[in-house]
Formats: sequence, structure tokens, C-alpha cells
Amino acid sequence: MFVGIDGFLNNWCICKIINEKIVVTVEPNIINATKSVSKSKLTLIDIPIGLSSKNINRSIDFKLRKLLPKGKKSSVFTPPCRKAVYAPNYLAAKEINITETLKSISIQSWNISNKIKEVDEFLIINNDYNLHEAHPEFCFLNLNNNIPLSDGKKTKEGIKKRIQILNNHIKNCEDVLEDSYQKYCHKKIKKDDILDAMSLAVSAMYWKKNNKRKITQIPKKDEKGIALEIYY
Repeated sequence: MFVGIDGFLNNWCICKIINEKIVVTVEPNIINATKSVSKSKLTLIDIPIGLSSKNINRSIDFKLRKLLPKGKKSSVFTPPCRKAVYAPNYLAAKEINITETLKSISIQSWNISNKIKEVDEFLIINNDYNLHEAHPEFCFLNLNNNIPLSDGKKTKEGIKKRIQILNNHIKNCEDVLEDSYQKYCHKKIKKDDILDAMSLAVSAMYWKKNNKRKITQIPKKDEKGIALEIYY
């Protein structure tokens, strides 16, 4: 089994590859999302893992932006530091982040802070899970032989291209996408959420074969001992 997880609104989209077949489900929280996955199974998730603090700077976002093509770099948000993630509101989070890191945070970054916090709390307690950060745009780039995708992931052409890329690696992606969308659209999932989760699952499937690729930094871990790295 290989797993990819992508967050959307108040839920998580989980894509599992089991015996070369894709299964997509939706769960309301990360505990439910990982419940049916063995701790040892490689799971890639599109959420920042490992957070900055006053003495430790998270630099992997900068490295990832440099590797992404023009037009895709803005898809990488620098996450709030850990203290800011746990702040009660955006204004408080900005003040805390400036105090801790000398930098402010964007509203886009704050808008995913609840999910960052959820995964952070989970990993602090369950640090033996094989759960790692990944980035769908970078995964799609690598699955497409490093050829940039010109169309946005929410456009018809962008969706069509991403299906074509995935179909080069695993069968029936389009059918699974359509079936899953019809099943979960009442939860306000988008097709690109499902495609993002699929790209992470396929990347997890290839990870060992691709020489265990990941973006790393020094220091290697944050103040809670959580690794600062992005898999692809």
C-alpha cells in the first residue's frame, strides 16, 4: 500500500494504491485518515511538517521554490512557526511569527494553520508513523519527466494533463477521479484535490525506486524532533 493525503476545507482526501489499484476516500481528521494505514507504510501528505522556532529556521520551502518552474513557485507558502500555528487568530499569529522568526506570515499561510496544527499534534504523539511532507506540483513535475505543466490545476486543460500524467504510471485514473468526485462532491471536494492526493500516492509508490529523493536542510529536525524534509 502507498498513500497520498491532501487537505481541503474541513476534510482530508486519502488516495491509496493497493495492488496497483487506486482507492479514494474522504475523512474529517488526520486520525481517521491514518487509521486504516499501517504505521510503516509510506504516506505522503500535502501539509508542512516540521516547523520553525526562535532557534531553528525552516529553509526547505525556499529550496522547493528554487526547484519549481516559473509560475508554480507561488504555490509554496512558508508556514507559520510553531507558536504562531497555535495562535488564536491571524493578527496574533503575525505578531508571534515576527517575534520568533523576524518575518510575518501571509493570510494564505494562516488559512491552512488549522491543518498544520492538526498534523503537528498528531506527529508529536505518533512520531513513529511513516508520514512525510510532499508537494503535489513538484510531484507532478517529476512524474512528467521534469517538463513543466503550463495549465493551472483547476482548469479543464490542467486537469486533463494531470490525468494523462498519472495514467502513464497507474491505470484507470480518470474513472477513479470521476467516481470519487461524484461520491464526495457534496463535501465540496474539488477534482484537483483528488488529483493532488493521487500524485502523492504515485510518488510514494516510486520513492524507493527513485533513490529515496527528498529535500533536506540543516538542522535536520525542528525543536520537537520532527524531520524538516520534503519527499518527492
